[in-house]
Amino acid sequence: MPNKKTPLDRFSDLTWNDIEAWVGGKIVSRGKNYQQQGRVSDLAVTDDGSLIAWVDGSERYATRVVIDEDGLPDSICTCPYERDCKHGVAVVIEYLKRVEDNRSVPKAKQDDDRLKLLADEDRDAEPNDAENGMSEDLRQDIDAFLKGKTKAQLIDLIHDLAGQYPEMARELGDRKQVISGNTEPLVKRLRQEIHDLGEEPGWRNHWNNEGYTPNYSKIRQKLETLLKAGHTDEVLTLGLELVETGTRQVEESDDEGETEMEIAACMPVVVEALERSPLEAADKLAWALDVLLEDQYELCEAFGEYLHRGHPPTAWHTLADRLLTRLHGLKRTKGADDFSRNYERDRLSDWAIHALDQAGRKKEIIPLCIAEAQKTVSYERLVKRLVEARRYDDAEKWIKEGTRHLGPKWPGITAGLRGSLLEIRTLQQNWPVVAALQVEEFVRHPSLQAFRECKIGSDKARIWPQVRESLLRYLEKGELPWTQKGWPLPESGLARPDTDQRIRFPLVGNLIDIAILEKKPDQVLKWYDQRPKGHFRWLGADEDTIATAVQGHAPDRAVAIWKNKAERLIAQVKPSAYQEAVKFLRKAGDVMSKQNKQAQWDQYLRSLRDAHARKRRLIEILDGLEGKPIINKKLRI
Repeated sequence: MPNKKTPLDRFSDLTWNDIEAWVGGKIVSRGKNYQQQGRVSDLAVTDDGSLIAWVDGSERYATRVVIDEDGLPDSICTCPYERDCKHGVAVVIEYLKRVEDNRSVPKAKQDDDRLKLLADEDRDAEPNDAENGMSEDLRQDIDAFLKGKTKAQLIDLIHDLAGQYPEMARELGDRKQVISGNTEPLVKRLRQEIHDLGEEPGWRNHWNNEGYTPNYSKIRQKLETLLKAGHTDEVLTLGLELVETGTRQVEESDDEGETEMEIAACMPVVVEALERSPLEAADKLAWALDVLLEDQYELCEAFGEYLHRGHPPTAWHTLADRLLTRLHGLKRTKGADDFSRNYERDRLSDWAIHALDQAGRKKEIIPLCIAEAQKTVSYERLVKRLVEARRYDDAEKWIKEGTRHLGPKWPGITAGLRGSLLEIRTLQQNWPVVAALQVEEFVRHPSLQAFRECKIGSDKARIWPQVRESLLRYLEKGELPWTQKGWPLPESGLARPDTDQRIRFPLVGNLIDIAILEKKPDQVLKWYDQRPKGHFRWLGADEDTIATAVQGHAPDRAVAIWKNKAERLIAQVKPSAYQEAVKFLRKAGDVMSKQNKQAQWDQYLRSLRDAHARKRRLIEILDGLEGKPIINKKLRI
């Protein structure tokens, strides 16, 4: 019986393929750079066979790596990523390098500081930690400590802490002023802090994990202090200034929305101030809506949530009248951008419709939608309301009017209107017209999904075989289905599309997709062989999908496609392309093995190695493909 492998043996058995399966090629590359730069220090082996080390990044991190049950590494680190990071990769490579060089790796002491740091990192936070900033046990300890103090002792303790922590002293001063009613100093300082904090845009560089995100938590705390003391007007005023400053800052920021989230986190306090304010209910709704309509970056979603809470119908009634008056007073601006103008007006009318709905004035909604559709081409909204009211004839009338009026200028809206007619005909179970509409969409935008949808409607109309043949003939020769002899479907009621003169038939990519769907590998190869030479972007299915589809029918062709794809990637001479190439080589090798052609495959890999011997990274990846360990030595204990 062979001896069972130790964890250290399993580290030594690792291939580059294993490492990349663990964390991916990009992280492996960064980890290798860290190891080569000498950032790993104090490497040691623990009693259970794991590796621990310090790794220098933007800070000094403690990192531990173990081998899991699948034979792959698993790491934990005190860096922001916490698990399976470049620091873990650097530790593994450092260990393997030392083994290869016959350098010893010491045992870690049981009281090693890094073990404690990593244990703290791995321990789940208690539920109250995130919400309260302290655990329940700690809170109880503090309560017991404070309850044992006299008033004088508590005052001395507060003075002592305020002396040590200036922020606490300032907070106490703010609370004293607020309670006394003198909010002017706090409001003035808070206004300045909002201005100062909004001066620098947020940014983030994920390559080196650096960046800046403005911290609005103190602004939020001060707003809460004002709110708790009942100063709602001040909070609302500062909230408007925060939105104005924050909008400008978000416009200039490039940090994937982190600045936006910081500002948005302050808005629930402003919403609560609005809720508590002495304003009339309708005025509160109008205040929230004005803020929401001015918001361009989703800073004020909290106000949208507020507007969807339960409010008195009388308040909505008043707001609806105000919004209708505003709509009536909007003037067309010559030279203004149609899309922007229509978008703003539609947002306002959307809320007018919502207000009418909440006020119980439902009879006014469709007439408003009709009037607005003729001003802002908002036909989709009108048709949706008509369909919901089951006024199908009226809906069809406006669908036809909308598609006629808009034509090709607004393709998205006209597509939505055609979709509404399809919905109506489906509700009516008029399957021949449903199928006709689906075929027209297929001609406009041929795709595998459109082909599937045509099958659904045509199956229900029991004419799929004829429709299928006509669709394939269109893809091959460009003959519109309804012009072909024996076309079985009626007219849809909408203008049929013409053939796009820019399209070159046959549409090989679509034909390949359909052949794959229908599991016809001979057709897949037929159309694949007719592809435009030297061009690959035209394909609906990628070459990997094509090779997979034909591997059982024509294994040699599948292998040739995979090899060709891999060789083109290798020619790019970059590690990420090598890693992509090995995926296709692995598939080709599996097929060759099943064909009992392992010797030929081994010869092919040797030829690749010879041709690219100077590409060290590629050779490492090929080692992983063949299951060769990164090193050929074991650590001697």
